[in-house]
Amino acid sequence: MISPRTNNVILTLAILCFSISTSNAFVTNSQKTARLDWVPQTSPTRPDLSLFHAFEGSDNESDEEKRMEMVRSLQKSFYAQGDPDQPKPRLQEDTGIFTDLPLWRVGWVELPGRANCLNVHEGQYTHMFETILNGPKPWFVGHLHLPGGFKMTRTEQYKYKLKTWKEEIQDNERFQEPERSAVVGTLMQISDYRRLTDGRLVLLTQVLERFVVQTVVQEFPYSVAHVQILPDTEEVPTSDENFCKIARAAAICNSFDYHEYECAQVKLPLVGDSEYLSTNNVVGEEIAKLLPFAFYSRNDSLLRNIEENNPSKSFPNDRFSGGQLSLEQELVRGRILRNPPSIPGAETRQTQSTQALETLLWLALEEFCQLTDFQLPDEVLCLMPPNMDYLDMKPPKHRLSERYPSLRRQRRLSYTAAAFLENTELGINLRQHLLTTASTQGRLSAVLERFECLNVAISNRMMGEYQ
Repeated sequence: MISPRTNNVILTLAILCFSISTSNAFVTNSQKTARLDWVPQTSPTRPDLSLFHAFEGSDNESDEEKRMEMVRSLQKSFYAQGDPDQPKPRLQEDTGIFTDLPLWRVGWVELPGRANCLNVHEGQYTHMFETILNGPKPWFVGHLHLPGGFKMTRTEQYKYKLKTWKEEIQDNERFQEPERSAVVGTLMQISDYRRLTDGRLVLLTQVLERFVVQTVVQEFPYSVAHVQILPDTEEVPTSDENFCKIARAAAICNSFDYHEYECAQVKLPLVGDSEYLSTNNVVGEEIAKLLPFAFYSRNDSLLRNIEENNPSKSFPNDRFSGGQLSLEQELVRGRILRNPPSIPGAETRQTQSTQALETLLWLALEEFCQLTDFQLPDEVLCLMPPNMDYLDMKPPKHRLSERYPSLRRQRRLSYTAAAFLENTELGINLRQHLLTTASTQGRLSAVLERFECLNVAISNRMMGEYQ
């Protein structure tokens, strides 16, 4: 239910605040993506530096400034009071459910281990993020893919409606309508933000975990849901759900303990200390240096007490059948979670261990870099296993702590390595495929398969040009 106070602010902001028709984000590979002539020049990982100059040259700049001063004064007064009727997002440690999570439903997919700089200017999302930022830290928001963005909710088509995973499974039309609202998304943390004089917000975010929508709480003025955090299947035993949910909750709590180490808190490189920055203070090239991967902390002491306090160690990893299906089994059976499609003619290695797949993927990355004269960024090089220093690559400037679990390193690699495939045909829809893959093993296998195919294609092309 929407409180009267929220209704009042919606009406006031609708009268006084302007909004732009779409929300966008700076997404870039920090000028680190392979610059190859066969790679399309348009890319979802290159920044659109024109975004922050949309309002230059106004004929009524004085009137616009006065109006924006009034808007900012109104916003500051309203959000400073807070909304006692708005529950704060939090993790339920006994279930692994993140309650009352605001959702940013937009037209692209995010993956754990990524970082992004968001340019927020739609009215309902400005309201949502201001509500979050005026609450206590840490600031969490959910990211959920919605083809076409929030405007598609106005079409009132059921396929764009926010649904739970159970409702999605029951929808018989979902395989005939692939362009639909996702039920698997990601949990993001806002590490820094700045307000601009034209009413927009610039947010620096880091992607922490993936989730599935458990319960829809509200859809207006923005979406809020209870979401179930989803570990990979290697972290949760396949068994009766009554037992599995205890082990899952423990694994999730353990995973949250690593966030501080896996996502170092960095600040936006924006010039000026004023409360509202001019668009001239936003330099896309400087922001690009922070993207597209989250940085690991160099403070290894953050890991000292995690392993010994790991609650998931108290649960056996043996598997047994019978009883109620686990959540993971239900999601796989309902095809909410599924492996990415295989490449025709490629070698499939889904039966191999994550350690073996990790080694093979690094060998494929080495070959890719040799063929293209590309250097992996340090945010990826740091994921190199300590026993693979024989690779013909520059060593990382900072290696991960020996206390950092190999399975978490492999999970991070399974998401980040795919970034270098996104500008190729092999990378089409790959983000969504990886997000809905149940296991680290499945993702590593899919990414390895695509790199091996890409390396063969590049080699054949180079051989043809030589001949």
